[in-house]
Amino acid sequence: MACGNKVNEPTDKLTTKFAGLRHDPNLDQQIQPLLNLYFAVMANLQEKDSVNLQSYGTNMIFIADSLTQESLSLDTATQLKAVQGLINIQYEMTAILMESNPDERVMGAQMLSLQWIEFLAAIGYQKQTIYIFRDNEDNCWMGLKNKGTNPYQNQMDLQYQPIQILQELN
Repeated sequence: MACGNKVNEPTDKLTTKFAGLRHDPNLDQQIQPLLNLYFAVMANLQEKDSVNLQSYGTNMIFIADSLTQESLSLDTATQLKAVQGLINIQYEMTAILMESNPDERVMGAQMLSLQWIEFLAAIGYQKQTIYIFRDNEDNCWMGLKNKGTNPYQNQMDLQYQPIQILQELN
């Protein structure tokens, strides 16, 4: 336990399947700005920064909407999965921004994270290693490092270990 931090042990794994055969490097590149916004939204959720949450969330909705109008993949099945995933992400983010109750926002963010995991797995995303975390209440989120804090709680000293890596879901 480096630096005296508490570490939370991972729980059960997710049942989502990673569709590596659907991987399209161009699609990975197209959705990267949107994925960066997910991480910004989750950081501002943890900091309880409503103004930045609104800004990043609104941008996520606009970019997701724009991407649904694009040709994202030459493979028809991948295109359909990508568009459906983007629509789901857009709806979840819209619901979070419409909510004023902080607890309801957290619940919406949990759903947003699950939609992101499903979306990235369905399109075979491989641009970066995505770590999947889960706390003791079965709340999931994603991260870019193999240790992270829970964005749904304000316990910065409690470090979580990932339960899985997105690209290894099977």
